[in-house]
Amino acid sequence: MVRIYIFRVSLALAVILLGQAPESRAAEGASVQQSITDAQVALRHRHYSQASRTLQDALARFPGNVQLRLELGRVYVYQRQDSRAMEVFRDVLRDDPSNREAKLELARVLSYDKKYEPANQFFRELLTTNPDDEAAAIGLVQNLLFQKKKDEARREVEQALARHPNSLRLQEYRDALLKNQLPLAASGEGNALNRVQADASYFSDTAGNRALREGQRYDLQLGRNLTNSFRLDEKSLWVSQGPKAKIFSVNDEGRVRLASWLFVAGGAGIVRFADDSNRTLYRGTLILHPFKSFWLQGGFSRMPITPTFLSAQFDLLAEGWWTRLDWQLRSWRVSADFSKQHYSDSNRTQQEHAELLRWIGSSHFAVGLGYQYTHSSFTQTFSNGYFNPNQYHSHLGLGGFRFGVGKFYRGEYIAAYGAETVDQNPYQIAWEATAKNRFVLGKLEMGADYTYFHLAQSTGAFRAQVGRMSVAYSF
Repeated sequence: MVRIYIFRVSLALAVILLGQAPESRAAEGASVQQSITDAQVALRHRHYSQASRTLQDALARFPGNVQLRLELGRVYVYQRQDSRAMEVFRDVLRDDPSNREAKLELARVLSYDKKYEPANQFFRELLTTNPDDEAAAIGLVQNLLFQKKKDEARREVEQALARHPNSLRLQEYRDALLKNQLPLAASGEGNALNRVQADASYFSDTAGNRALREGQRYDLQLGRNLTNSFRLDEKSLWVSQGPKAKIFSVNDEGRVRLASWLFVAGGAGIVRFADDSNRTLYRGTLILHPFKSFWLQGGFSRMPITPTFLSAQFDLLAEGWWTRLDWQLRSWRVSADFSKQHYSDSNRTQQEHAELLRWIGSSHFAVGLGYQYTHSSFTQTFSNGYFNPNQYHSHLGLGGFRFGVGKFYRGEYIAAYGAETVDQNPYQIAWEATAKNRFVLGKLEMGADYTYFHLAQSTGAFRAQVGRMSVAYSF
C-alpha cells in the first residue's frame, strides 16, 4: 500500500510540473521578445546604452538565450565596439557552429574592419549550406569589390542574380562592375578614398593666355563615417612670352556621414595671389544620396577667380551659392550645375550647365549620344581678365564612343557640336572635342586627357586647348 501511495504522489507531481513547463517557456519567450522589442526601439532613437542595458538585464535572467546574445552583439556593432560584438558572435558559434545569424553577423563585422578574407570564408560557408542565401551573396560580392577582385565579383554576382533576379542590391553591384570597366565620369574622378594623387594641366588660347596648374591631393578615410581631403595647388599664368603670375592655394575639407543618405562637408583654405597678399577660402556642403546612382549636393563657398594673367592682378574672389546633381542609371548619365555668386570686384553672376548622355553598347565598346546646355550672365562688364558677357548661351549635341582593353586601359572620346550666342548676337557655330585615357596597373592609375575648344572660354577667347596628366595611387 505504501508503494502504491508513493507512486501516486510522484505521478501527481510529475503531471503538475509538466503542466507548468510549457507555461514557463511561454513566459520566458514573451519576456525575451519584449526585451528585444524594447532594445530595438531604443536603437531607433539612437539610445545605444539603453538598448545594451536592456539586453544585459534580460541575459542575467535568461543567460543561455541565443536571441538575446545575438541582439546584444548587434547593439555592440551600432556602438562601434566591434571586438565585443565579435566575441559575442563567436561565443554563439562555439555553442552552435551552424548558427546562420551568428555566422552572418560575424562576417559583416569582419568586413567592417577590412578583414575581407576571413569574412569571405564565412560568406562562402553560408552559401555552401544554402546557395539561396541572398544576404551572404551580397556580403561576398561587396567584399570582392572592395578587394578589387572584379573577375570573382562578376562571377559571384551573376550566379546570385540567377537565383535572386529581383535583388536591387545585386543589380547595383552588377551595374557598378560594368561601369568600372569603362572610363570614370568627370564627376567621379579623384574621389576614391585612401588615395594620393598628383596632376598637372596646361591651358592655352588664341588670345595668348597660358596657364600651367600643378596639384597634389591626399584623400583619407577616418573611420566609417568621416573622410578628409587635403589639396595643394600652384598655378602659373602668363601671356605669350611675358612675365608670370604665380598663385598658390591650400585647401582641406572633411566630410561626415550622418545617415546612409545624408552627408555634411566643410572645408577651409588660403590662397596667395601674385602680389603676395593672402585671402581665406571656405566651403560648406550638404549632400543627399538617397540611392546608389544619385547624388544631389549644394552649399556656399568662396574661391579664387584666376583664368588669366590680367585677372591675377585683381586678387578676385567669387562667393555664393552652388548646387550640383549627378545621376547615373545603367546607360544614362545626367548632370546639372547651378551657381549664383558675387565677385570681389562687385560683379555678380549666375551660371547653369546641364548634360544628358546615353551610352548604347556593351562594356567593351559603346557609342554615346546626348545634349549639353550652358548659360551664364553677369550684371557688369569689366576689363578684369575674365569673360563676363551680359548673357551667354550654348546648345551642343554630343556624340562619341568609349571602350576598354581588359583591366589595363579605358578610353572615352566625345565631340560636341552646336551653336553659341553672346549678348543676343546671332548664333555662331561652336564645338569641342575631348579624349580621355586611363591606364590601370593594380593600385596605380594614370590619366592622359586632351580637349580642344572652339567656343567661348573664361579667358574671353573663342578657341583654346587643354592637356592634363594625372597619377594616383590607392591604398
